[in-house]
Amino acid sequence: MTTATIDTCIQDCLDCLRECEICADACLSGETAAMMAECIRLCRDCADLCALCARFSIRKSSLYAEACNACAKACDLCAQECEKHAAHAAHCQSCAEACRRCAKSCREIAQAA
Repeated sequence: MTTATIDTCIQDCLDCLRECEICADACLSGETAAMMAECIRLCRDCADLCALCARFSIRKSSLYAEACNACAKACDLCAQECEKHAAHAAHCQSCAEACRRCAKSCREIAQAA
């Protein structure tokens, strides 16, 4: 596994974390916050796992592959939920795209471990 691959995964995790936080905040501030509860919850879970995955990868933790697998799963769930709302909310579209990129990067890292 190359340093560039790891660096890409770390950046994808950080980008996803940012998009998830933006999406959750936008969903909370809208008039439909109650309807968006699952989206908010999944965005927050995903953001937390993205942060953990980036940290574990940066410090070369012996648990980084497990963190990457968990992050990829959270990204998939978040993307699926955000895609349900993407036609109505640009922040959900951006979040889903970032989640898909992050999930792909995390799987590559986990499989190479």
